[in-house]
Amino acid sequence: MVIRIFSRFLLNSSLALLLVLPLCTQAQVTQTLESTTSSVYLTNQSLYYLEDKAGALSFEQVKNRPFQPLNKKSNSFGLSKSTFWVKFTLKDAHPGQHSWLFELGHPLLDYVDFYAPTDSSWNKLKLGDMFPFHQRPIKSRFFVVPLHFTDSSPHTYYIKVKSTSTIQFPIKIYKANTFYVKQGYELFVSGLYYGIIFVMALYNLFIFFSLRSQSYLFYSLALFFGLLFTGGIKGDTFQFLWSQWPTFSSVTIVIFGSLFMMFLALYTNSFLMTRTYAPFLRKVLLGVIVLSILSAFINLFDAGIGTMMLIGVFLVNMPLMIITGVICYRKGLSPARFFVIAWIVLAVGGFLTAVAYAGFLPFNFLTKNVRDIGGAVAVVLLSLALSERYKQIKKEKEATQMKMLDMQKEANEQLEQKVQERTQELQIKNQEVLTQNEELHQQQEEIIAQNEFIADTNLKLKRESSKTKASIQAASAIQNAILPSEERLKDLFGNDYFVFYQPKDIVSGDFYWTSMVKPKFKIEDLWQTNQPKTEEEAILQLTTKTLNAKDLIFIAVVDCTGHGVPGAFMSMIGNALLNEIINESLILETDKILTRLHEKLNKELKQHNQENTSHGMDVCLCKLEKQDEGHTRVYFTGAKRPLYYIKQGMLQELRGDRISLGGFNQQHNNFTVQIVDLQPGDTLYLTTDGMVDSPNTRRKSFGTLRLKNLITTCATLPLDQQKSKFIQTLKDYRQGTEQRDDITILGLRIS
Repeated sequence: MVIRIFSRFLLNSSLALLLVLPLCTQAQVTQTLESTTSSVYLTNQSLYYLEDKAGALSFEQVKNRPFQPLNKKSNSFGLSKSTFWVKFTLKDAHPGQHSWLFELGHPLLDYVDFYAPTDSSWNKLKLGDMFPFHQRPIKSRFFVVPLHFTDSSPHTYYIKVKSTSTIQFPIKIYKANTFYVKQGYELFVSGLYYGIIFVMALYNLFIFFSLRSQSYLFYSLALFFGLLFTGGIKGDTFQFLWSQWPTFSSVTIVIFGSLFMMFLALYTNSFLMTRTYAPFLRKVLLGVIVLSILSAFINLFDAGIGTMMLIGVFLVNMPLMIITGVICYRKGLSPARFFVIAWIVLAVGGFLTAVAYAGFLPFNFLTKNVRDIGGAVAVVLLSLALSERYKQIKKEKEATQMKMLDMQKEANEQLEQKVQERTQELQIKNQEVLTQNEELHQQQEEIIAQNEFIADTNLKLKRESSKTKASIQAASAIQNAILPSEERLKDLFGNDYFVFYQPKDIVSGDFYWTSMVKPKFKIEDLWQTNQPKTEEEAILQLTTKTLNAKDLIFIAVVDCTGHGVPGAFMSMIGNALLNEIINESLILETDKILTRLHEKLNKELKQHNQENTSHGMDVCLCKLEKQDEGHTRVYFTGAKRPLYYIKQGMLQELRGDRISLGGFNQQHNNFTVQIVDLQPGDTLYLTTDGMVDSPNTRRKSFGTLRLKNLITTCATLPLDQQKSKFIQTLKDYRQGTEQRDDITILGLRIS
């Protein structure tokens, strides 16, 4: 039972398969070549194809694979990366009577393998535009192969194609004599077309050299690259120009096409004056130029993308130029009418050709040559457009010249009238000028006399200035003589000091002073330790006790009122009074010294009332007393000046009293004494306000905070380097600005 059911199922399935197979398979038609046939175009009834997307099938594998009828329009597959196999079968009805040629009429295919049957095997012929032209069996821009029929039996042929350009199979079979007549006719027509375009390109180039108009140059270059582009597509440039360079020929087709589109856009911008008539479309055309250059560049790396971009640029550029021409014509540019008609003709021809190559129209004689016909008509029309443009420019130039002549005539008449009016005015002015010249001559004599007087006075002033300067320089020498000498300072301090002394003028209102005083005896009252019992005993206890004398070193840095000559006089007075008070009167307490100095200044300068109160001094005074324990005790009293010192590596400050010396002051307060003990290695800094008040280019003072930071930074350096650091820092801060006041800084390291 099971066997019967299975047998019935197998029988039914076989019958169904036999019924379906005739519907799915179409027998390939053999194309018979009769004696009366001169040429035959193979259609989908004769052509069958197989698409190998991986490109890995061998010829032996392909022979055993099923093929499909080639039902594509114009036998075209467009752009594809697949490998395509096509087979067809031919039969010579009268073998040996005629010679037959196979033609594959698409010259842009990269690799074409033609398989022809022999008695016992297959003959393989390699063709394609990636091989040198001389390897072709028949010298033609298309791929032409002779066919050999030994009998009247059917012969099957295979074609393998792979290409980066569009893939098409416009296959025709020719009698040999018919093919050569056809090829001669095509060569004649192509040569005539190329000759016309080339002559027009040269003609417009010569016009450019004559007129220097960019339109002619762009038009000439567009014709030149269009000629190379057309010749590349038709295969003529590979046959006649660079037949030994197949790679160059294949790559440059898209490049020449891109340059053709680019120069067409440049020509459109120039000829139609889009800067004036269509500024927006000018920018769009510039974008087309960029895309054309980009397609040429991309073609160097991917020919498929480059080809698609070029087709896109062509489809956009042509309508865009036509629209631009229409707009410019409507705005008054009359030569644009020929331009529009020419590009409509060329665009239609190029569009039909591009569509035919893309596989959307039948690929026949008309679609193959409509581009050339349109190009020739467009060249004629564009020549008329250029001629019309030249006539328009000539008319505009003549109109402009006539207008300029009228304007010049009118201007001459106005100028003549103005000259007459001006001549009369000049005669009147001339009389006035003569009168003024007499007055000026008299004034000139007076000015000469005044100049002589001024020159004499200036000479006298220079002499007096020289005398005054010499006197001031002499005063400077005297002032420097009263300052402590370098030898004196080294005797007192060794090398542990520096003096930064920089007057504003030749002489200074600042000075520094130092002295060493050694007290010889002191009367002591011994009552405090031994109280007397009687009056006589008390008298006997009054005695003189000799002390171990200690050297006292006095240092003062003084800022007198003003600077220059007045300040210098004050500094000499202050120097003399300090010598008198300390060295002669032996007043050794710093507060009493400044009090006494204040009183002396009031007396010497007669400052007993408010009529003469402008002269005084600011003083930083220190007394140094060496102690038995090895440290040094510093007694400080300041009149509006502080004392800075470095103790154990830290900057500290003793503020002076807010009282100046000199001037009228009925309620003058007493000065105070401040004491600090310093160890060897600690440093004192006595300053005036000159460095603190020094300005920079923005008129901002150096400031106390910046001075303190500078002292802290330099504290560990040797004193001579500290002085250099102070000088350089101030110089960098001032940047060449004028010095505002005298500057004095005295640094002393305790030893």
